[in-house]
This record gives sequence, structure tokens and C-alpha cells, in this order.
Amino acid sequence: MSSSKLQKIAKRIAKEDKVLFDSLIEFEKTRKIKTKTRLNFTIDKSIALKFRNFCKSKGYNMSAKIEQIMEDMIKKR
Repeated sequence: MSSSKLQKIAKRIAKEDKVLFDSLIEFEKTRKIKTKTRLNFTIDKSIALKFRNFCKSKGYNMSAKIEQIMEDMIKKR
């Protein structure tokens, strides 16, 4: 495959799917694929404490549960 064709494909991927493109760049640098991202937002302290305790009592991973809830909400729209 020619270099110009690869460049066109890379530009298309970068435009259409930035997450995928960034993952490929990261892989080139580290030889590892990261599929997670860190989010920063605020939550009411009492809700956070209750959720933490709930997850701990059930043996749940808090991040995985939040991710599951987010995914469910997206599917329901």
C-alpha cells in the first residue's frame, strides 16, 4: 500500500474516530492499548459514600458499575 494511501486512511480515521486514532498513536509509543479514560466530576458526598459502601458490600468495582449505568443510559435514548 502506498504512503499517500496510508496517509489518506489515517486522516479519515483521525477525523471519523478520534478515540481509535489516539489509541493507535498511543500503541505506537508504548506498545500498550489503553481503553479507559479518567473522568473528573463532582458528586454529592452522601450519595458517593452510600454508593461506595453499597459497592463494597456487594463486591462491585465502582468504576465498572458507573460505566455500566452510563452505557445503559446511552442505549435507552
